[in-house]
Amino acid sequence: MTVRNFKTQFVCGLSVAAVAMAGSAHAQDSTDQQSTGGLSEIVVTAQKQAQNLQDVPISVTAVTGDMLEEQQINSVADLANSVPNVQINTFSNSPDSAVFTIRGIGVNDADPYVGTTVSVVVDGVVVGVNTAALLSLFDIDRVEVLRGPQGTLFGANTTGGVINVVTRQPTGEFGGDVQLSYGNYGQIEANAAINFPLGENLSGKISVLHNEMDGYFRNYADGKSIGSRNITSLRGYLKYATGDYDATMIGEYVRSRNGSQTGVLIAGPGELFYTPGETTDPFSFYRGLSSDQPDANDRDTYSVTLTQNLDTSIGTLTSITNYREYDGDLFSDDDATTRILLQTRRNTNHHQFSQELRNLVNLTDTTRLIVGAFYFQQKYFLDQAGKLDGFLPGLGQPQTQDQKNWSISGFAQVYQELTPSLTLQAGIRYSHEKTEATSTTANSINPSGVSQFDDPIIPESLLVASGEKAWNNVGYKVGLDWQATDDVLLYGYYARGFKSGGFTGRIAVAEDIGPFNPEKLDTIEVGAKADLLDRHLRLNLSAFFNKYNDMQVVQNITYPSGANSASIANAGKAETKGFELEVTAVPVEGLRLNGAIAYLDAKYKEYDTFVLDPGSGGLVPISYAGNSLMNSPEWNGSMGVNWKGSVGPGTLNANAQYTYTSSKFTSYTNFPVERVGSIELVNASLSWGPDDAGWTIGVWGRNLTDEKYFNQKLSLAGIGTLASLGAPRTYGAELRYSF
Repeated sequence: MTVRNFKTQFVCGLSVAAVAMAGSAHAQDSTDQQSTGGLSEIVVTAQKQAQNLQDVPISVTAVTGDMLEEQQINSVADLANSVPNVQINTFSNSPDSAVFTIRGIGVNDADPYVGTTVSVVVDGVVVGVNTAALLSLFDIDRVEVLRGPQGTLFGANTTGGVINVVTRQPTGEFGGDVQLSYGNYGQIEANAAINFPLGENLSGKISVLHNEMDGYFRNYADGKSIGSRNITSLRGYLKYATGDYDATMIGEYVRSRNGSQTGVLIAGPGELFYTPGETTDPFSFYRGLSSDQPDANDRDTYSVTLTQNLDTSIGTLTSITNYREYDGDLFSDDDATTRILLQTRRNTNHHQFSQELRNLVNLTDTTRLIVGAFYFQQKYFLDQAGKLDGFLPGLGQPQTQDQKNWSISGFAQVYQELTPSLTLQAGIRYSHEKTEATSTTANSINPSGVSQFDDPIIPESLLVASGEKAWNNVGYKVGLDWQATDDVLLYGYYARGFKSGGFTGRIAVAEDIGPFNPEKLDTIEVGAKADLLDRHLRLNLSAFFNKYNDMQVVQNITYPSGANSASIANAGKAETKGFELEVTAVPVEGLRLNGAIAYLDAKYKEYDTFVLDPGSGGLVPISYAGNSLMNSPEWNGSMGVNWKGSVGPGTLNANAQYTYTSSKFTSYTNFPVERVGSIELVNASLSWGPDDAGWTIGVWGRNLTDEKYFNQKLSLAGIGTLASLGAPRTYGAELRYSF
């Protein structure tokens, strides 16, 4: 489908909905929302306080737990393409690392030192690195996707936005849910949640998930599938609550024993891994890859959180304390052949501690204030070994990254009613950050001509670089909200956010380590939120302009010595602009229609670096100004329908969703081979259950048209292009029981 056709269909769909709405609204009395069967309120905490979604003066998409189940959104990655101007991908050689991009604002490397522009927050806790951010979504109350910089309330590294995940809390009453699902590719999923009282003021809850699946792809080397999944998650809650005080402790353990990458290597004439006569059509490899590496991507994650709330005469005090640890062990066969040409092993250990203390207070009848402080520290160690036999038989390259980060910040945001319908919001956050880093790289050689990951290094090749630096940053926001009518909110704001500075982890020469300084993003956003026709039609519209300064850009440089660098420098400027429109309609009781469309124009204004000139053998300057930012499709959108009604002695729930994403580049160089074509996906589910019986049975399907597509591409100069493949058609049946 072309972009023109998609926009035409979207507009036609809205027109049909509007006509249906007109007839429906005419027949309804102006009574309350429940009796008219209109849209219900969705309560969110996007501004760290409970608010109706339609009263929040920022661009937010909220997906409730019921919607997640209807649309078969089982992980954070499944939100990709279904939320306007949001892209979520993985790297083919690091499938556990998330690549989040919102409104064109993202990063283009999997290593922790690169940082993030989109923070994943779980029950008030920031997940510090993207290697642990692709969460399974089970027993979830809602997911809130906040677009635009959220620095004043959420802190650094939220210039793109925030994905705020809120789990279901203990109810204090005995009850629970059980779900069993079976699908093609050997997919088995079982999850359960049980609430139980423990006393007058004490309650508990246990949630568990097990998900396993054979890989989508076949290994030509041994005929077995690769890219399998085997995840077990356990989450426990203990809640104590009295009249003025409540405390909730959450402990979580996630054990993943997944398969390795599901990517292919596309190589053409003149590239190292090209085989004469071999097709360069990437989809000829779509269901098969070659690998002699262990099919392993193991991960263990531990997290403990204590959240406390105390109502006092000076407001509601909230304390959130968290410790989180991540251990990962990954093998990747980047040459996609049975020969040892380019292979990697990565061992990662990351742990973080965070403490937030804030107070929400009504200073007067017209003035609200949120004030708080935040402390965060993290440490990670990455031990990476590479086999480079494709360049020289027996050659290896071990590398390490050892970094520590500390930050402390104070913040305040005030909401001042200027008139009963006009509110001024203003916020500020001061942050002090410090980073210590040591990076090493070396070469090894195996006399047999076949490298091993544990080969001893060549002592004279060892390069060690260290750095330490502290930064002070200020982020701020000012805006106006006008409640034009009881059901229409208009808003606008200006904000500045920043992404932390740091040190390069993967170095080729000592100078690569840096440091690089924080990048800054200035944003102007205006928007409107409206519940119309007695809450049978909801329209949310936002438009934005972003301007990058001191942009952190990756300098992929091949030095005359042959060493390859992936250092970061503040060498860029960029601008992004666009809009999002989300529409939800309930023309008749039981029928819900939804649609969204987003436009994005994201370009580099400055991007100066160097490349190796094959002719002279020296470095020459090059500019990528005018190129598109990576993972920034011009258009994306979705359309969906959900119907719930009586059929026989029970209730039928039918859901179908269509998503479209136009083509995009997945690297700043914008080489044609790094272009990912447009993607169209169709998902659907159907379930039925007898009234008051507590159980339902259903069927589901994802990518029903079996669209063949790429998520991500990465060009390796002179070698080929690593491409991450999208999931094929999957389908299955499920049984749910509530008690």
